[in-house]
Amino acid sequence: MDDMLKTSHILQIGPSNWEGEIEVPKELGWHYFSSYGLPSLQEYMEENEISEFKALIVNRPEDLLHLKDDLECFKPYTVFYDKSFERNLFSEELEYLLRWKKVQAWDFSDKEKFIFLVDRFLYDKQYGDAFSAQNIRIRPDFLGVQTVLGKHFLQVDGCYGKDFTPLAQWNFNYVYEGTTPINFWLEYEKDVSCQLQLRLLFFQSGSLGDLKTEVVYSESDMDHPILIDERDPYYIAFSLEARGKGKIKIGALHKRFAHGPFGEMSPGAVTLRDSKRQEVFAYFHPGDLKPPLNIYFSGYRPAEGFEGFVMMKRMKSPFILFSDPRLEGGSFYLGSKELENKIRDYIDQQLRWLGFQSKDMNFSGLSMGSFAALYYGATYSPHAILVGKPLVNLGDIAANLKFKRPDDFATSLDMMQLIVNQVSSTGVDLFNQRFWSSFKKVNLANTTLAFAYMRDDDYDQLAYSKILESLYNQPVRIISSSRPGRHNDASAPIVEWFVTQYKEIMERDFGRIE
Repeated sequence: MDDMLKTSHILQIGPSNWEGEIEVPKELGWHYFSSYGLPSLQEYMEENEISEFKALIVNRPEDLLHLKDDLECFKPYTVFYDKSFERNLFSEELEYLLRWKKVQAWDFSDKEKFIFLVDRFLYDKQYGDAFSAQNIRIRPDFLGVQTVLGKHFLQVDGCYGKDFTPLAQWNFNYVYEGTTPINFWLEYEKDVSCQLQLRLLFFQSGSLGDLKTEVVYSESDMDHPILIDERDPYYIAFSLEARGKGKIKIGALHKRFAHGPFGEMSPGAVTLRDSKRQEVFAYFHPGDLKPPLNIYFSGYRPAEGFEGFVMMKRMKSPFILFSDPRLEGGSFYLGSKELENKIRDYIDQQLRWLGFQSKDMNFSGLSMGSFAALYYGATYSPHAILVGKPLVNLGDIAANLKFKRPDDFATSLDMMQLIVNQVSSTGVDLFNQRFWSSFKKVNLANTTLAFAYMRDDDYDQLAYSKILESLYNQPVRIISSSRPGRHNDASAPIVEWFVTQYKEIMERDFGRIE
């Protein structure tokens, strides 16, 4: 097959061509050069109509020095070198290249296996969604107590027997096409007096019930996402089995594109999980390794994954993306102390790796992301916090459901149930205090706050005014703009103002011109 017809391309640099040693997948375009015979890579890509390389494989880290500016063609987390070349003292230039592209040391002893992993798991696509608790059916003869906890959790309490027996099934199958590997992740909590296992049944695609195989996953197996990487298409059914007795709370069954050893939601991304199996996604891009570190929290999104990548990458500086896959479209990045500390620890880890200070950071977010930008950002006293359509009084958002926006964003009640464990007037106050008990303690002297808010916000009309009131005695620089309308009105002008303020801060305070 002509290289121009290949679906993806790999560049290998080293003393010998792997293509003569292993069988390369037919859809991969393989391009080999020795370290000292490199052409102008951009010219080579134009001549061969290659838009991008899936990966760069080098024998020694020092081989990267022959590429230098051509490394711009490769994305972070897609450059690999043989880990048998131990990292000793590298030159300052080489160290920069390794950090700039997040170059990874890898075991090349089984070259064919490595290329299989690259071909199968190293790709840009991200997608995830979930079967909710509403899709669960408990077996008809179960004599225990069933409690519906909003739209997203179902709790059962009873005796399940000495042996594993079916307890719950999902009334939809998953259509697995075989082209993209998939991860499954089940949210659940349970008493130690009972045990669970998840059974996956694989039915022949296109058949009415031709069962091909079934696989059982124990609780220890479910400590990590369940990977399905079959080449054939199937209909996959799910059955949750239990034994012992006690309470079991069953939540969403997530299904996501899998990236194997290269990341979870996307290459380089990680999933922050607590002991309750609650999650937040995080991704770090090294940019040009120069200040500032920009942090962006994705807004409400039923499709699981990151947003804002193109916007943040365009600024060229390092950035972190966060995304919250819980409930219908996120739970405002709130959770257990364990989960929230993992978010802070992830930020601290990247800050140390870059060698930056708190004043070298900008926190940002829109709508749901605005809460996290203020909640987490304020504790760092960063250079700036930029938010659009700020939401901070989460209890008020839930309380406004009845009269201000009937039947709109009922997920706010599920959030209250998840975070404060009750849906009541007391819960409203408790939920509001999750923000204010932290925010009122922060010192934002010399921090720039940029707000774009809706004057008739039907979610949280008091967010902006209460923040101003709480900061009255602090020397804070505040930039603001407002629009008439409700929360979901005028989204385009709000986003435009948000991006403009980001550009101005980057240019004025960090000397960065896009």
